[in-house]
Amino acid sequence: MRIATFFNNQKLVPFLKNNLTNEKSVTLKNLIHYLLQYEKSDIRLRKITPLWIENFQFFLLNETKIAQGTASLYSSALRKQLHLAVKERIIVASPADSVRNIPMPESSKMPLALKDLESLSKIPINGRLGAEVKNAFLFSCFTGLRVSDLRDLTSSMIYRDSSGIIWLRKIQKKTRRVVTIPINQQAISILGEKIECKNEKIFPLLSATKTNTDQYLSAWGKKAGILHVSWHTARHTFATLALENGAELRTVSELLGHADISTTLRYAKATDFLKKKAVEGLPKLEL
Repeated sequence: MRIATFFNNQKLVPFLKNNLTNEKSVTLKNLIHYLLQYEKSDIRLRKITPLWIENFQFFLLNETKIAQGTASLYSSALRKQLHLAVKERIIVASPADSVRNIPMPESSKMPLALKDLESLSKIPINGRLGAEVKNAFLFSCFTGLRVSDLRDLTSSMIYRDSSGIIWLRKIQKKTRRVVTIPINQQAISILGEKIECKNEKIFPLLSATKTNTDQYLSAWGKKAGILHVSWHTARHTFATLALENGAELRTVSELLGHADISTTLRYAKATDFLKKKAVEGLPKLEL
């Protein structure tokens, strides 16, 4: 009876903090921050209603300074936690299921075309750190790794199987999901001799620096006449190049380590190349 009473009375924020210890998610940490601003008394899980969810989403959109896309991420994180509460039988059903989530806005940030990558590859970024940032970015374009995973990447995560194919296997820092990615020759050439090192950081300067390396990428892109280049651009570019070269959406989703294929759909906008390829593939009639 005491256990049942404890679960029935469990509060939202302590529940999230306990899960934060396991997940170590920046998004979940920030969600807790805004929940404490919104609900200073800390509501009990069983007291959360669809109206409470709607009001919290309104708070995120209208009473904070965060962007709509960020608000959507936090709202999605809350939904995930409520589903965990259902799974653990703390609540019977998630009150968020009947509430429309904050929509993720359409991104104006475009992936890079192959010609853009070729242009960038010919332009140096000055300094040892700059050179490593350049290599890490290009490596991400051919593997889809987040910058957080690039910082943690060691040579021990790279191995060659019995057929000679080189693979990368790591636990994603953001999601804690295991991803296994075959490394193509282009990515191998970017790593060079580092691929043969023993349990060393592949990008040690990137791993150690406290500098905001996005400024390197932004300046680098402008030299190539590209308005927006960021670490996320590389991940978006990987997804687009894979799709344009015939990869299925589910395969790309697994390579990116997405838990839900709907997340991958945000990367999968039809490019002009894909539109042209689709139309050219239509059957021909004898007229």
